[in-house]
Amino acid sequence: MENRLNRLRKSMEESAFKELSFSEKMRREVHKQINRPDESEEMITFAILQLLNTEKTGYELTGLLRSRGFQKFEGKEGFLYTILHRLEQKGWIVSTWKEEGTKVYLVGDKGKRYLRRQEKSIAARRKSIRGLLEE
Repeated sequence: MENRLNRLRKSMEESAFKELSFSEKMRREVHKQINRPDESEEMITFAILQLLNTEKTGYELTGLLRSRGFQKFEGKEGFLYTILHRLEQKGWIVSTWKEEGTKVYLVGDKGKRYLRRQEKSIAARRKSIRGLLEE
């Protein structure tokens, strides 16, 4: 796939985008948008599974997701628990109640497999996009 993208880039440089140029300000803005966290449910799920490599409460998870730049939980923390419940039903995470009455979550085997597949897919996409953007 990378060869096809390189050929596409070369073809576009020679034709459609031959006279197109970006100012440094525009280039920074494009990179800022590319590096902005994707707040789709898929990316939130990916981040949750990454963070649950050790037991965490929902409260801890909310703080860690916010520190990663996810703002979807501002004012609607219940959204996270909906996702956690769905992931638990799929068997991607497991939860247990601690003696002090707190519920903790941990990624399960199915979640680890999903996480590995997603990490490979995301890495390949980023590499392709960065190759297209580099001059």
